[in-house]
Amino acid sequence: MTRKDLVAVYGRVGLTIAAFALVAGIIAAPILPKFGSPAVAVSKPQDEPTFRSLVTPASLKTN
Repeated sequence: MTRKDLVAVYGRVGLTIAAFALVAGIIAAPILPKFGSPAVAVSKPQDEPTFRSLVTPASLKTN
């Protein structure tokens, strides 16, 4: 085979692999999210909210 023929064969093989990858992606796109984490995560409500004071004991000291 000449170099031109080898390039043509490799090009066809690459195009075939790219086509299979594209078709596999189209088929897998709607299926794969079902195996992932849930779209909505619900958290448990807290009884009392926790507030942190911006005033620290060190800032209350006066000289």
